[in-house]
Amino acid sequence: MSNEGRKNKPVSFNINDEHDLALLNHAEQTNMLTGKPRNFSKYVKRLIEEDMKRGQKSEIRIDRNEPIVIEETYSIETKETMNSFI
Repeated sequence: MSNEGRKNKPVSFNINDEHDLALLNHAEQTNMLTGKPRNFSKYVKRLIEEDMKRGQKSEIRIDRNEPIVIEETYSIETKETMNSFI
């Protein structure tokens, strides 16, 4: 498959950092419906799309010690995805 017309953006996870390792482990989970490994690229794109839908109406400050709670309407898949990071 040719990479012509595609742009790759690598993501780095520090496996010595507990938070990064938890994110990586979650991202690499097997899809429970298909039994196949999760498509990382599609997964990240879906998270970006949900972020875009949320828009810039609210600023989010990330503190690893506090859960992120945003009261909005999301799909069940997105809620499950977001809850797994909390």
